[in-house]
Amino acid sequence: MKTRLLFALTLIATVFAAKSAFAQKEKPLTIKLKEGESYHVLLTEVLYIRQQTSQVDSALVEPSTRTSVYNFTENIEKVDPDGSAIVSATLDSFTTRIIVGKIEDRNEIFRFNSNNDYDLQNRLRDIRALPRAQFLGQALKYRLGADGLIKNFENLSSFQMSTYARNFEYDMLHAMMSLSDSLRIGQLLEQGFGAIAAFSDGNNGTVQTPYTVAEIRLTRKLTAHRKGNEIDYSGTFSDVPDKIDYLEGIAYPMNLDHFVGGCYGSVVMKDGIVTSGSAVDTAKMDIHIDTEPITNQIVRHVSFEREPIKMIHGGTVKIKEIESHHTPPKETKIDDDTNTKVIELHAPDSTAHH
Repeated sequence: MKTRLLFALTLIATVFAAKSAFAQKEKPLTIKLKEGESYHVLLTEVLYIRQQTSQVDSALVEPSTRTSVYNFTENIEKVDPDGSAIVSATLDSFTTRIIVGKIEDRNEIFRFNSNNDYDLQNRLRDIRALPRAQFLGQALKYRLGADGLIKNFENLSSFQMSTYARNFEYDMLHAMMSLSDSLRIGQLLEQGFGAIAAFSDGNNGTVQTPYTVAEIRLTRKLTAHRKGNEIDYSGTFSDVPDKIDYLEGIAYPMNLDHFVGGCYGSVVMKDGIVTSGSAVDTAKMDIHIDTEPITNQIVRHVSFEREPIKMIHGGTVKIKEIESHHTPPKETKIDDDTNTKVIELHAPDSTAHH
């Protein structure tokens, strides 16, 4: 009796352990791209920044909110056997709007629309527009891994070299280089905010990647959970630098203290493509410029939708020639009438005076 009971308990424990191990091990998740496919991506980025110096009362501090809307076209040029793909993404248009204080039209201090001729002629070279406008109409080519992360850019360095060659002023140079940073622009173009990578190659729902909060380069650790087509994630930041040279318009050496931040979001994946998602990054810190401390708060909201662009693949276009026959008009016969007067036309005399 004791032997049977011991055997039963051992069997139950073995089955339970097997089920637990199976539950913990998530099935690898990969993006499945097809050569020749094209997608339209509508991405909205809202950046909230609040900065307070020690000499200003907190009640008088008005935060700024910058809303940027991007329209990208993604073309899948080549897919390799490992699932990675060469992608060419073109920035077709974008808008930027900056509001200080309460989100109301009367508080708007800057607006730019790349589809507006007036803005192109009068606001393009503004530091609040040009860093993004450097990619307008340009194709960024990069390798996208099957985990949704960008492995490397093929032509981003040409944008950086062009920025140096144009001899911008100090502030503009830093702003331009910040937007052309591989991590910064990569976060706009990657698929899945890193959540897909958490389930690829047997990572079991966790992943650690380089990241940037505004211009602060650090390390991001994500933990993700799957439920059907939706993946939710949350993350923490670490390896925060002690010093930086640029932060959202401030181009000056500064020290960082008391950094606290994190992130969360969700994405939806259908038929091997990330179709939509939203993400939030938050960070609080003290920055010191010389001896002046500034309390800084950053909140970044990003949302996107990706839709396939319908194209004709493998179709045959047939052109049918149709002959049209028209009966030629009958020649009009002029009767030989003796009463008909003939009027002769002569060229004007070149010697005549007008």
